[in-house]
Amino acid sequence: MRSPLAGLAAAVGGALALLGCQPSLPPPPAQPIVFSHRIHAGKAGIGCTSCHGFAERGPVAGIPSMQRCEGCHKFVREDPASKEITAQIGVLRAILAQGTVIEWARVHRLPDHVYFTHERHVAAGIRCQECHGEVEQMEVMHQVSPLTMGWCIACHKRKIAEHPAGRAHLLDCWNCHK
Repeated sequence: MRSPLAGLAAAVGGALALLGCQPSLPPPPAQPIVFSHRIHAGKAGIGCTSCHGFAERGPVAGIPSMQRCEGCHKFVREDPASKEITAQIGVLRAILAQGTVIEWARVHRLPDHVYFTHERHVAAGIRCQECHGEVEQMEVMHQVSPLTMGWCIACHKRKIAEHPAGRAHLLDCWNCHK
């Protein structure tokens, strides 16, 4: 159950964001194994929705299943240029052989009172990088945007300014607060 103070903290955070005060961003959480978005999304050129398949059709982007990882890594076994990468692939293959699931630590989190859907943003042509940063350059995934109410409203206002016809609904409170 969520603490009653969590709602107050969220309200204060939203008010500070509207006043232009940006909260500090959390440090990247420790993950159970090393995973490089720079290698996967950057070097290998794997698109976001290849792994985060629910982003196009649901509220959450989703974490790739172990089967999805195995689908690629049954072919990609080692990287002759890097012993560290080869070692991490070995760790992944051991986990796959055990049939267990990697319990990733969540990097991005919105307050419970916020309704957000990736589907709408993907359908509107919003690039993942607009909220998540240049992920394809990140060795360790970390939060780059505050994801506060003020930050989101500023983006919605920019979208209205770019294409004013039929976009006023982007500032309707009920879009994000159900």
